[in-house]
Amino acid sequence: MRQPLLEVLRDTDRILVMDGGQGTELENRGMNISGPIWSTVPFTKKEFWNFEHPYTDREIVNSMFKAYIDAGAQLLSTVTYQTSYRTICTHTDIRMRTQYDQLLDRIVGFCRQCIGNDRYLVGSIGPYAAHVGAEYTGDYGPKPDEIDYWQYFEPQVANFNRNDMVDIIGLETVPNVHELKSILSWDEAKISKPFYVSLCVGDDGKLRDGTPLEHLVPLFTSRSNKNLLLVGINCCSLSISSQVLSYLNKNLVSTSMGLLVYPNSGEIYDHKTQTWSKPTGLDSHGLSWPSLVKEYKQFGARAIGGCCRTTPLDIQEICKAIESR
Repeated sequence: MRQPLLEVLRDTDRILVMDGGQGTELENRGMNISGPIWSTVPFTKKEFWNFEHPYTDREIVNSMFKAYIDAGAQLLSTVTYQTSYRTICTHTDIRMRTQYDQLLDRIVGFCRQCIGNDRYLVGSIGPYAAHVGAEYTGDYGPKPDEIDYWQYFEPQVANFNRNDMVDIIGLETVPNVHELKSILSWDEAKISKPFYVSLCVGDDGKLRDGTPLEHLVPLFTSRSNKNLLLVGINCCSLSISSQVLSYLNKNLVSTSMGLLVYPNSGEIYDHKTQTWSKPTGLDSHGLSWPSLVKEYKQFGARAIGGCCRTTPLDIQEICKAIESR
């Protein structure tokens, strides 16, 4: 049985290994997840939940989790990044909150079954950007300060709050300062269990909407919720990851929050064509997982994994680097 996550995070000598790009691995295994609900696609098909009969998509999801576990992952995410209530109601036949909760309960239960009881499960929640396709720009339109972010997030957050199979909620890939302000204003009545926030930063070291990191520090130091245990970065380039993590380490040391980092593979994403190119990974930057993990540890990382285009092989390398330090 897994040790309580709070105890693990108090052990400053321990680093949790996260999983990698789930969507990448599902596609590598032959699943078509193109479309606005992305990796939620298989879970919306009734055949997925008919356990009396074999079903390829179910086997693929299970094998994806197994591959990351075999690679050494201890902290794995639910396949719910693109499963906000608004997105699901817009792009599926679901229209009622009870239907939505049933879908989330099923997905979380299946993910927990896949990873077993000895590992930690993150309730993955994508940003508002995931609904409007703006993770890499943070462009939420002309009045981002007037968006009701809590209304958008509440159905998914509320579901994960009450689900004991979720160990920690992950509010991931946040690219917009107004969204971050809103998240950090939510108290324990809104997020009642441990959670983390990961930022999406560009190669200039700024939040994707152009906000400098120094403008974010006061938001974290004055946060409203003691359940915020970790803060970090994801969906960023390898070349900027250590620099940003170092900055957060120096400027958030007084907050007692841990840090996490899970960058992209090193490939380059073209926003116009929505494709990845130059698949040369770490070598194109003169970097290696051992060198990166050494820096991440130096800068206080408590959890390390991979985001877009990373695979179980990357997680295996991260695990080896952590174990050999």
